[in-house]
Amino acid sequence: MRSLQVLLATACCSLASVSTLANDTPNHSSDYGDRDNWLCHPSQSTNNNVCLRDQTLVSVAANGSRTYEAHYPAINPEVDCFYVYPTASMDLTASSDLNPDAQEEETTAIQFGRYSEVCRQFAPVYRQRTLTYLGVGALGDGLVSEETMAQANATAYDDVRNAFMTYLENDNDGRGFILVGHSQGARLLAKLVAEEIETDSTLADQLVSAHLVGTGITVPVGHVTGGTFQSTPLCQQPSDIGCVVAYSTFREGDPELETPRFGQTQLEGQEVACTNPATLSGGEETLDARIPFDQPYAFATLLKIKGSGGPYKRWWTNQKIQRDADYYAVPDQFRGECVRDANGTHYLNVSIDADKNDPRADDYRGELIVVKGWGLHLVDMNVAQGNLIRLAHDQVQSWLSR
Repeated sequence: MRSLQVLLATACCSLASVSTLANDTPNHSSDYGDRDNWLCHPSQSTNNNVCLRDQTLVSVAANGSRTYEAHYPAINPEVDCFYVYPTASMDLTASSDLNPDAQEEETTAIQFGRYSEVCRQFAPVYRQRTLTYLGVGALGDGLVSEETMAQANATAYDDVRNAFMTYLENDNDGRGFILVGHSQGARLLAKLVAEEIETDSTLADQLVSAHLVGTGITVPVGHVTGGTFQSTPLCQQPSDIGCVVAYSTFREGDPELETPRFGQTQLEGQEVACTNPATLSGGEETLDARIPFDQPYAFATLLKIKGSGGPYKRWWTNQKIQRDADYYAVPDQFRGECVRDANGTHYLNVSIDADKNDPRADDYRGELIVVKGWGLHLVDMNVAQGNLIRLAHDQVQSWLSR
């Protein structure tokens, strides 16, 4: 609780900084020819490339037996992945600087690291709208101006666009690419698709797919195109290419679905897209979760206490196995299905099979303790990460053999 108080105090005390320094953000674009402005880039050394951090997984079966799975990046992959991380920076201004801290680095490793199984990885540092800024805005209406918000969003997009254009000019060489983003990152990539990729037939042909998770991609009700994108459809089969995977997650029966932040739109005749990466054609299916034992500091502080902190009911067993793996899986325990509730919310409904005779935990952390209506937003990507990676592999093979 003390950590939470410190975090909120920092957000409150930084209000003056947000108000007065946000407009001091330089208008010029960042230099992405400089490798220091990338978290992941194929030309970086192993020590500097966040995506090359260890991804060893311990998988715990229903009978309690465990298997350790080493992570093996693809050798000479034929396509690329371009990733934009979600709101993570703890900088005290509305727009972050280009000096990433553990929040940005660890978030990138947790969400994007395993994509190395299917592609070369590119992840720029960008001057995003900060977590501090988001926290101050959540404390009450009017604490941050619309002008400050607009400038922070514009700065973030300018950097992401510039990084992508630099990638195209210097590294792409006609290769296919997958766009991967979560929350703020997904929103920025959606703008990139609409403004740069859909308007360029060559780039549209190079788009293998876009995994845009935890943001409000809209489509006309009952359709797969229109809304956010004019020509880029939602993915409906694993072999589909040039398409979008989009969803936001809530736990089954979450009371905060009465006032959800995600899964709803006010646009008449449209709905927020939900594509289940485990079964794009619809229905309920097992989710292949890849869950980190530890979240970055600020996120860990803001998560509700649930479960035992790992795959086993006994916390001390979890502590012991963390010596050998940073991530865990609990096969067949998570299930997901895209549903529309009575309020028109369209989301990935996540259920957890709790069994008192199963030595595995009955619950896992995911919801935030301070803000309401966010559901499992923080772990959107991790609850289906294995499915996302397999889907990416299928889409790459389809794109290469088209």
